[in-house]
Amino acid sequence: KIISENEAELFYNPERLLPVEDPDSIFTTIALGVFIEHLSIAAAPFGYKVIIEHLHDSVTIKSSKPTLFATLNLVSSSEIEELNKKLIFERRTSRLHYNGKRLNKNTIERIKKEAEKFGHDFFHSSEKNVVDFVVNLNEQTLFEDLASKPTRDELDRLFRYSKKEAQVHKDGLWTKCMGFSGRLTKSIFKNHNRWAKGFRKKLLKNYYMSTFKGTSTICWFGGAFNHKEDWIQCGRMFARSWLIMSDENAYIHPFGSLITNKNAYTKIEDQLTQPEHPKKTWMIFRAGYSKTPIRSYRLSTN
Repeated sequence: KIISENEAELFYNPERLLPVEDPDSIFTTIALGVFIEHLSIAAAPFGYKVIIEHLHDSVTIKSSKPTLFATLNLVSSSEIEELNKKLIFERRTSRLHYNGKRLNKNTIERIKKEAEKFGHDFFHSSEKNVVDFVVNLNEQTLFEDLASKPTRDELDRLFRYSKKEAQVHKDGLWTKCMGFSGRLTKSIFKNHNRWAKGFRKKLLKNYYMSTFKGTSTICWFGGAFNHKEDWIQCGRMFARSWLIMSDENAYIHPFGSLITNKNAYTKIEDQLTQPEHPKKTWMIFRAGYSKTPIRSYRLSTN
């Protein structure tokens, strides 16, 4: 909501929250941080940046209407922004096959320096045992989450199973962008028992695992992760790191379930390098190079 030439209010829509998978709305808050940083990067060529004047109450699943989260200010700035705003349009997730090439060393160094500016640690590995461990754990966690009816129901209302649904809602999560056919995904969510055992389950697992062909680099972030101010900072840092990836013609595929699923997260802590206390691993993803993934529909603005 635009208040004046230099002030705006940022709201969140409770209809888009995830009470089951993200009950404390941590990752929604991170996404708001991504959005704020994108605004600031877009303003940079005009000699401005966006700052948070005030953070209001934390995002809560108890809210029943669009709710004020932050008051933002547009302020003059002489800082040089290294990231081109066009990268915001080019940024994608890719769930396609990757080409097997490891993430470029220059890209890794740029992201590491960016993370350090926010007090975060950036880790990466291209060791086959680490890549295999993470990819296999992601597959196991996915099927564990799918076995939960509340989780399936929550995702079912957000997925768009056809091009027509995607065009009508324009809010992401079109199954085509996820690398799965709409009919198959719809059947998995609405007729889960058919896919929960036997040859169908085996076929589904094999198909899913085949989509990770060419994965050769796993990355993860660690940092302060205790309250909404931390989560906003995570989002701003992640936004910039993701745009660096885009600038280097690389894509990412986040493994959110490895953070939100307690069993999986315990294994991640045991197997992967962890940041020093009190920092916490809060994001893990595969990174690499693929064909240009399809772009999901987005809401139009005036």
